[in-house]
Amino acid sequence: MEEEIREFQEYFSTALKDDVFNLIQGYPKVRSLAVDLAVFAQQYSDLAAAIMEKPDDYQKAAEEALRKTVEALGGQVLQGSGKPRVRFYNLPGKEILVQYLGAEHLNKLVQVQGVINLMTDIRPKMQVALWECTYCETTTKNYPDKSGLKPPILCGKCGKKEFVLLESTSDFVNTQYGQMQDLLERVQGSSTPSHIDVWFEDDLTNVVMPGETISITGVLRLMPRLEKGRAKSSIYGKAFDVVHVKKEEKEFEDISISKDEEQKILELSRNPRLQELIVGSIAPSIWGHKEVKAAIALQLFGGTPDKLLSDGSKVRSDIHVLLVGDPGVAKSQLLKFTELLAPKCIYVAGRGASGVGLTASAEKDKAGEGWVLKAGALVLASGGLVAIDEFDKMDKDDRANIHEALEQQQISIAKAGIVTRFKAKTSVLAAANPKLGRFDSNMQVADQFDIPPALLSRFDLIFTMRDVLDEPRDRKVAEHILKGLQQSAGVKAGTSEKVKVEGIESDLLRKYIAYARRTVFPRLTDEAMEKIKDYYLELRLLGNKTQTFPITARDLEGLVRLSEAMAKMRLSPAVELQDAEFAIALKDFVLKDVFVDKATGKLDTDVINLGRSHAKADRIRTILNVIRELERQVDLVETNEVLKRCVESGLDEQEAMRVIEELKRQGELYSPKAGFLKTAVSRTWKE
Repeated sequence: MEEEIREFQEYFSTALKDDVFNLIQGYPKVRSLAVDLAVFAQQYSDLAAAIMEKPDDYQKAAEEALRKTVEALGGQVLQGSGKPRVRFYNLPGKEILVQYLGAEHLNKLVQVQGVINLMTDIRPKMQVALWECTYCETTTKNYPDKSGLKPPILCGKCGKKEFVLLESTSDFVNTQYGQMQDLLERVQGSSTPSHIDVWFEDDLTNVVMPGETISITGVLRLMPRLEKGRAKSSIYGKAFDVVHVKKEEKEFEDISISKDEEQKILELSRNPRLQELIVGSIAPSIWGHKEVKAAIALQLFGGTPDKLLSDGSKVRSDIHVLLVGDPGVAKSQLLKFTELLAPKCIYVAGRGASGVGLTASAEKDKAGEGWVLKAGALVLASGGLVAIDEFDKMDKDDRANIHEALEQQQISIAKAGIVTRFKAKTSVLAAANPKLGRFDSNMQVADQFDIPPALLSRFDLIFTMRDVLDEPRDRKVAEHILKGLQQSAGVKAGTSEKVKVEGIESDLLRKYIAYARRTVFPRLTDEAMEKIKDYYLELRLLGNKTQTFPITARDLEGLVRLSEAMAKMRLSPAVELQDAEFAIALKDFVLKDVFVDKATGKLDTDVINLGRSHAKADRIRTILNVIRELERQVDLVETNEVLKRCVESGLDEQEAMRVIEELKRQGELYSPKAGFLKTAVSRTWKE
């Protein structure tokens, strides 16, 4: 290896001389020299190829050359765990997917890109074990591997087999275990991403967090498996010893777009029917629901990311959409199609997803030796979308875990001394059923949502999807479904065909979305800003007259996000008047469908944000005040007397009775015996 060491030393002292000086000045805090292997190969092609074929041998040669180079330049470094490391990266050729790592890559230097979904805390690893013979006290070194510590076979001096491990004088290095999976955008449709164990050592520990996208260079190793306690299996596991790690920041950078495809994307963006074509390409097998499809289209494009306010706080750019509908109205189909179309998406079902499975967690590892940080769906899909079906079936505690992720776009963990945050810049498309299974036209729409108001208020758009008995509409739905089935009759079962969409081929649309998200960052024009402001002020003025809250400042931010997404759909750097008008029309549709108080016919966002309209809050206050006034006179208050006084106060008797029953369900009131009421606690009800 003398010739190879000389070549390494020559390269380090010339091409990387400044980097070596930086290492000397920063040592021991800085103790790695990064070597771009693609650049190195231009000068030493044979040696670069040898490094990739036999990385263990040439890694040692490179680090010996680095030691000599440092000493030649007047520096001093430690040996053992403190010695400087050479970290090769940017290998010539393409990166390999985790799912394709196999026997041909064993013990070779390869480069893989993926996302970290699990990470342990730092642990000391013995890299040089020192053993003492119990008979002659001769010490012997060996190098443990991942299969465990093994004493020497024989003492080199006396030939005995009894040894004791000298832990205090053995050499240790920091190590960290993680798990990496293929990027979602590189996995087609609903395919499951492949995983691999990864090991970080020395100055590579505490560099990455779960949920981060990284490109790693390393050596693929075999991991022996035990069967029936002791017997070795002939099937081995695999793990990755990391040599170099680089964080990837750009969205969808891994989705390859050729020059021809880019030209098609630009031509499509100039089509005057662009918005109609894209919306029509969202689940074309499903008839109708144009507004819902438009919302999903805008959600896929998203708003302008990384906006900062003057005080340094960030503004959410991801759009959250909730679909609440009767059974059989294609909610799940819309979610599944979105999963296939979105460049980066995770689909989960509410029944099978726990709160920590959606967010993140800190748990004891299987061996009980430390803590493991696990990233959930909202973290792993950061920069993309999570589709949550049966959102209403999730446990209440689990739903509470996603509050922070929906608004702050981060997930905080504070457990057993671990305090950390995960990035969760993820859009959420959720689907749920009404509380009673189907919508009841006689009830307030918002009262039929089995989702807490605090969580509902995080969604930018909420749609109701109702199965209405309507002969002309039913005829169109039937014709659309049957025609689609007729056309697909020739497709053989079990074949894997691309999803065909009306107007735009699905692969092109997928790349169009990725191209827009990574290259277009629109800003509001004065005209668009004035339009949004006028709409907001108009509704606030209406609320002042009707004593309701038709719109809030949170809705204002949502309108900006929708407008930016519309501009991004057009690949426009500016949010223009037409974009604001489209966003306002969509918001107006939702307000009139969901946010109207059925009793008064007035727009009121309190029906969602507080779980009751302003008018209903007044009715509750009136009823409770009547009951408390009567309680001062008698121990038990007659229900009929309460209803009589409520009618005298201007309330409808049936509505008053409905409110009383609701207050009983909520625990505000109870019936000590039939026909009588009593307040559960003595307190003043607050709006």
